[in-house]
Amino acid sequence: MHRIVLLLALICLPGMSLQAADSQNRFALKGAGFLPCGVFLQERQRKSNVYYMVGGWLEGYISAHNRYTTNTYDVAAFESLELLLGVVEKHCSSRPRDRLHAVVSSMVEQLHPQRVVEESPRLEIADETRKTQLYRETVRRMQAKLTELGLYKAEVDGRYTDATKAALIAYQSDLEFEETGFPDQTTLWRLLRN
Repeated sequence: MHRIVLLLALICLPGMSLQAADSQNRFALKGAGFLPCGVFLQERQRKSNVYYMVGGWLEGYISAHNRYTTNTYDVAAFESLELLLGVVEKHCSSRPRDRLHAVVSSMVEQLHPQRVVEESPRLEIADETRKTQLYRETVRRMQAKLTELGLYKAEVDGRYTDATKAALIAYQSDLEFEETGFPDQTTLWRLLRN
């Protein structure tokens, strides 16, 4: 199943010169990418098998993008699958006739400039109730952004230290978010993608 999803994603990657495309770079779209946004929204609400198939297709699409795009280790520097599906949902809510392939292709293009270019060690970050893994490069980017905002005054070294946590708490406070110091998806999106 994973190989099929990866193959479908390979066929659908923008800007790739695959031999499957014709002379005008057109190709037959298959699988989840062909679904209209309206169907995706219905299936997401139901948490159906189709919705989970779309998640697998999206992960395959991103893996293929990472594999076949120059200077790219991971286009999703910190974004979880659920966050990315939420971004797709937001787009689809206002444009239910768009095809998922176009939506995902556009989303990946927007993520691409802030991709992780080289392999980066993963750090496990945990609090009392949750844990996550982030690339050390992502933590370094957090520190750099928090420094720009005047909230972080220590070394930008990609280590999740008490100083990093304190700066993140200050940032969350500025946003009127819950002040946890935990680098959750919403906090990271606001800090690194806005």
